[in-house]
Amino acid sequence: MSGLATTTELAASNERIGPVRWSRARRARRGTALMSSLIVFVGLAGLLYASAALSTVEIKESRHAIDDVRAAELANAGVERGLLLLRQTAAAAGTQNPLGTLTNLFAGGPTINPIVAEAVQDGASTVGTYSVTLTAIEQTATSITVAIQATGYLPDAPQNLGPNERVSAWRAVQTNVRYELAPSEVFDYGYFINNWGWFYGDTIYCNGNARSNGQFDVGGYKPTCTGQALYDEVTLVGANANLSGYHDDNHDGLQDGNDGGVFAGWDITGAANLQGNGGLASNQHEYDGAISMPNLTDLTPYEAAATSLNSTIQISGTTYSDAVYGDEAGEKQNLYLVGTASNPIVLNGPIVVRGDVIISGYVTGQGAIYAGGNVYCPSSVLYKNGPSTPRPANGSEAATEAWVTANWNKDFLGLFARENIVVGDHTNSTWRTYVNWWMSSSLNKSDEDAGEDGIPNTKAGMDGVLGTSDDDLLEGDGTFTIDHYTDADLALGLIPAGKNVGDPIPGTGEDIDGDGVYDDSLTLADVTLTTAMNTTNFGGNMPASGIASYSSISSLYANQLDAVFYTNHSFCWTVLGSSDAKINGSIVSRNENIVYGTPKAVFNYDSRLLGGNTGKCAPFLPRTLHDPEILRWTRLDFDPNRYVIAP
Repeated sequence: MSGLATTTELAASNERIGPVRWSRARRARRGTALMSSLIVFVGLAGLLYASAALSTVEIKESRHAIDDVRAAELANAGVERGLLLLRQTAAAAGTQNPLGTLTNLFAGGPTINPIVAEAVQDGASTVGTYSVTLTAIEQTATSITVAIQATGYLPDAPQNLGPNERVSAWRAVQTNVRYELAPSEVFDYGYFINNWGWFYGDTIYCNGNARSNGQFDVGGYKPTCTGQALYDEVTLVGANANLSGYHDDNHDGLQDGNDGGVFAGWDITGAANLQGNGGLASNQHEYDGAISMPNLTDLTPYEAAATSLNSTIQISGTTYSDAVYGDEAGEKQNLYLVGTASNPIVLNGPIVVRGDVIISGYVTGQGAIYAGGNVYCPSSVLYKNGPSTPRPANGSEAATEAWVTANWNKDFLGLFARENIVVGDHTNSTWRTYVNWWMSSSLNKSDEDAGEDGIPNTKAGMDGVLGTSDDDLLEGDGTFTIDHYTDADLALGLIPAGKNVGDPIPGTGEDIDGDGVYDDSLTLADVTLTTAMNTTNFGGNMPASGIASYSSISSLYANQLDAVFYTNHSFCWTVLGSSDAKINGSIVSRNENIVYGTPKAVFNYDSRLLGGNTGKCAPFLPRTLHDPEILRWTRLDFDPNRYVIAP
């Protein structure tokens, strides 16, 4: 039942319910605070969870990033392994035909898979693996370009993983590398000796660079070397030669033509006595390393080049040799060539003669003669239409370009011997006395017991002290030390055709001339012509009645040689008379036995040799395999090795 309460009743009621109502209010406020705390807690928990999740993602991403870097390094290791394989393949031919062994890698097809899932170890644990594919993408007679595609895998390559395992990271890269046969750098010099170089005379003039792979010694004499600035390339712009790629040898920051000078694999003895710009300290380059000599043991590549160019040698309209002399029925192995001013020897490209060559008199045209034996120059060899002057007016680029332009198509001859080059009358007792005196000198050793560096008289090393760590222990030990093909080489396919396990590798160890056979000290017997000079033994314009004696066609006064000479044995020359002894071209030799009794001995470097593989005379010169050129290094967005199976 309801009704209105009186004022007194209400007052009494308020007194009773007041404390209860305020207690409930306080509990309500506490509940509100608890709810707020709970909301804050939940919010913090959410933030912590989100932060933890984010951290987990970041950790995973960091791990993936690290794995990507590791996979990339594994791929790069694969590229390096591919480059090593190519280098080993080229070295397997020694110095004879390194490009041939590289092209043989791809004889069965343009692509090979020599390295599949090769493990990279860190102690006993595997860091990852890589696979490598090699593809020959371009081949010419003098070069090969190979694409190296390498993939790095973590933790392992797909071929090694189980059905429930997968690759956690991979990276693929491609490198294109070109290997090229090009004229040897030995032809950057007017005088280059693979042994010790000697300028023993106040009247020796080298108008060009001089170099030796061993010590360069001027003794107490004052020879002159003017030097030659070098260039990487020469091109024709219209009819004008343009040189580029200047070598700042003296590091003065200038391209003023005052570079070049004297270079040595060891020290330069008597350097203070040198005259010309070769006498400047900045143009004297000691301990500059060795430059490998070309190898003419295997003349097959040069025969192929001569054949492709349809090269010939003619005199008076008669062809005495096509590209190769001695390869056809009825051809002799040896060639005799004498030219006159009215009927010069006409050169048309490089030819190969499988035996000895006797050449003297006038030549014209441009070409080279490669001899499987010795080259004999019984008297002077002269250009009929040679350069107007032996050298440019000065060393500047402008003067050099003007000289090369003016003489681009003038006569040029290369004389390259697998054995020796013999100038003058080697049957004369004076000639033989002087040459033998220098040939047998302990300073001029020639036997192949020269040690690991191939340079005699270096047993004590560069510090000159026996018993120290740099001693060449192989030198003079009486053993011909040379590498041999192994079963490992066979497994890798590195043994050239015709060679077997156990065979010597030409050009390795102490095999200086690269024929794989030990050569004792050079003697006069090695340079003496013992073959009767008649039409039975010699082709060319040999007189029908033959030649009774070598002295009847030779002279001690053979004082001018217009040619570039090369031999990996010895250049022998005794010359007398009142006219200067001159070589207009270059002399490149392992040993030299040059004795002059003339007012001067002059070496005039032919500047048409400049420009390396682009030079005017490049097609005629002996070649070496130059260091590989990296053309491209890029990341791939696909894996070229994923399904490759080990060969």
